[in-house]
Amino acid sequence: MSVKQDISGTLRKIQKEIQQLPNITDRLNFILDMTLTLFGASTGSISIMDQEEKVLTIVAAKGMDWEKKIAAKLPFNLGVTGRAASTREIIYVPDVTLDKDYVKLIETVRSELAIPLLTRDSTVGVLNLESDKVNFFSSDIINQATLFASQLTIVILEERIAKEAFEKSKREEDPVEEILGYDPSILFLKHRIRQVGPSDTSVMIIGEEGAGKKLVAKALHYISQRKNGPFLTVDCSGLSYELLEAELFGSQSGKIFNPGKLEQTNGGSLYIESIGDLPTNLQTRLFHTLRDKTMPNPSTKKKDEVLNIRIFTGSKRDLLEDIQKETFSMDLYYRLAEVPLRVPPLRERRGDVPLLAHHFLYQYNKQYGRNKTFSTEALKALTGMPWSGNVRQLQSVIQYAVLVPPESVLEPHSFLQDGKRESEVSPKVQNFGVGTEILSPSENLSLNIAIEKLEAIWIKEAFQRVSTQEEAAKLLGISRGSLQYKIKNNQFLDGFNS
Repeated sequence: MSVKQDISGTLRKIQKEIQQLPNITDRLNFILDMTLTLFGASTGSISIMDQEEKVLTIVAAKGMDWEKKIAAKLPFNLGVTGRAASTREIIYVPDVTLDKDYVKLIETVRSELAIPLLTRDSTVGVLNLESDKVNFFSSDIINQATLFASQLTIVILEERIAKEAFEKSKREEDPVEEILGYDPSILFLKHRIRQVGPSDTSVMIIGEEGAGKKLVAKALHYISQRKNGPFLTVDCSGLSYELLEAELFGSQSGKIFNPGKLEQTNGGSLYIESIGDLPTNLQTRLFHTLRDKTMPNPSTKKKDEVLNIRIFTGSKRDLLEDIQKETFSMDLYYRLAEVPLRVPPLRERRGDVPLLAHHFLYQYNKQYGRNKTFSTEALKALTGMPWSGNVRQLQSVIQYAVLVPPESVLEPHSFLQDGKRESEVSPKVQNFGVGTEILSPSENLSLNIAIEKLEAIWIKEAFQRVSTQEEAAKLLGISRGSLQYKIKNNQFLDGFNS
């Protein structure tokens, strides 16, 4: 393929045609289509750099599902694109199946060329050229693509395309994209949220402690017609019967009636966390309230208030088992779980850990006035951790690492929340790696049993460092109620006294 004589002509055509196109999306897609045609690439993308957050956002892509395109925010150092942005160098991967750091967003890609779009002082973005053939891009093509990219950067800056694309992405921030990730399980969840959100169905969100159930409920609310109404929450775990009754249905104080969350949420959405912990009597009362769509008014002079609310519920376990045990109302379950959604635990989507870690790092750097970064080893360590407390635990670990350790480049030891360094950590923690006896496969390959073993070790270690359940729960990144449940139900903690 000879492209030398076509580069100038392609750039001239781009400059001319984009003047006629009505919006920034059309301009970006035209630029990408022309570029891919010029170099014979089957797929590709253009990413624009968020200079403040140090994250690349895909603003144009060919061959990529819409869900993946809007979800794909790539931090520096992550994947081929991130490496090109951070090193300011061209990255060519002749066979992506051999690159362990490659982030797969398009199934058909076999070779990828990532070219940073640079000014003297900053990285504007990255141009990605991809092929469905191994080692497709020759050294001559790479040289010509690099020359083209440098001139394309000038066009993008002169036409204010980068600025306009960035501003558009900020203007069109999507509530669903508050759920960060591009793992297939998360993309499927987001797709379901978009399907279900605009309706008025009740949704039961099933997931472990800290996995992001409340975030899902908020996304469902804010893409619905109730988005301008209230969004309130009630957590059933750890509350007494009296407090829960007051939280949901209200309480009488002398002659004054204090309305509960059901009444306060009228016209909006109510998220009830840990619904499985709701006492039986309150289950029955909640079912009747939702069925009749009325809230009794303590003043006999007034009629019952008509309720117009949408209910989201969260549960850490499958309540069908509770129904069989007759500890949860079947009538209420089917009233609340018109659509069930499962939030995957973080260990099932480890590829999202670097993205989440960078997001929290940016947040806490800004909050505490720091400028910390991750080493490559630190990101690998974070990706390999068990994360029994899921995203909430990861957030807590990053907050600690930004606030407490003195180093500006975070290393694996920066995440040890007792202030010790690796050489000072007890053998129990040092031996906590893949290949050790405790984590070696045995006759029983049940993942649930392996997870239980892992959680038991982590919980015991937490109580080695602190003296109360509240402190241990905070260290583990879970609630005290969740910790109590794990201690009670984990077979490897039988007889353990906290």
